[in-house]
Amino acid sequence: MSDLYRTFVSGFCSHIDAVGVAGAEEGPLKGLTFAVKDIIDVEGIVTGAGNPDWFASHDPAPRHASAVQRLLDAGADLVGKTITEEFAYGLIGENFHYGTPVNPRAKGCIPGGSSSGSASVVACGQADFALGTDTGGSVRVPASFCGLYGIRPSHGRVPTEGILPLAPSLDTCGWFAREAPLFRWIAKVLMDWQDTPPPGRVLIAEDAFELVADEVRDALAPALSRVEAIYGAAKPIRPSDRAGVDGGYPAWQQVMQVTRGSEAAASHLAWMRATDPEMGPHFRERFEAGDDYGPADVADATAKRAMIEGFLAGALGDDAILLVPAAPSAAPPAGADEAVYDRLRTTNELYNCAAPLARLPQVSLPLGETAAGSVGLGVIAGHGRDEMLLDLAAAVVR
Repeated sequence: MSDLYRTFVSGFCSHIDAVGVAGAEEGPLKGLTFAVKDIIDVEGIVTGAGNPDWFASHDPAPRHASAVQRLLDAGADLVGKTITEEFAYGLIGENFHYGTPVNPRAKGCIPGGSSSGSASVVACGQADFALGTDTGGSVRVPASFCGLYGIRPSHGRVPTEGILPLAPSLDTCGWFAREAPLFRWIAKVLMDWQDTPPPGRVLIAEDAFELVADEVRDALAPALSRVEAIYGAAKPIRPSDRAGVDGGYPAWQQVMQVTRGSEAAASHLAWMRATDPEMGPHFRERFEAGDDYGPADVADATAKRAMIEGFLAGALGDDAILLVPAAPSAAPPAGADEAVYDRLRTTNELYNCAAPLARLPQVSLPLGETAAGSVGLGVIAGHGRDEMLLDLAAAVVR
């Protein structure tokens, strides 16, 4: 595959025959189209996980993933599977084997990953919405880079049956949409919707905003004002100082790395060692590094995770939202030096690990624009308060 092709490809999986599954004849999503990330099962199609050797060595899925079946039953038509970074372990969106899906909101820039193809096909108008997964930012960051609405739901709110795991205690199934009303409506199909009061308190993580560039803060200032105009003035807090975990956000990042790394190794490293697949640069090493964590490391991370989860649960309660940057920057150029990508990964993981570690819902709202491209406003709520965030998305647009 040429370098040029790697930088500009469709978000749909070119190595899979055309996928088309008609939805039910009637339903709330009738007339709409959707696509799914290629770690999500579609009956009769091999779930490729972004890796040719995995694709070649596995059988077609015997049934649709639960989330896919719900969407089909609601009348939506499935129009394709989308490119993912290998085994969903990445934040950039480049796939060594299949190319980098285009980001139409930032020419020549990455779409973000690992749900890169799903974000790309929605942003390009090739599907009305798409399913992705989010473990450490894989919906929130592509949504921010591509100017989309995106959500990682509360852990347990959207079924993950039929979805290839990466780190099960962190994995969620979320989605992308271009418009807030549809973004909200999809939840009524995928979740057991419960009407929820609007936020009674607005918090802003000032220590998270201090980590991002001035242009990101400036771009999101009007969005913050819009939220405050509806829900009241935001109270600044510093979660990294108050959770009881010594070391602040770098310590939170270490908890995330141990949790995700050890679980990812348990999910896939045995297969990699048995088959020695061809993988893109640095991907095998991530799984190998996860296997280096011993029981003491995991126990320490588990204890600190409980402290972080407890602090955020207490701070948010049932009525508060917490504002953060959905991503640390606008999308960097495709094919950038690895040091650029490493800075993006590091900064994102410092504060965007909060929702995964505490199993909380977080949305990315496409409300900011820098000279380099779009940036999203991240909004976190208490566990199970997904509806509050989806209602907020529609209210802020109105």
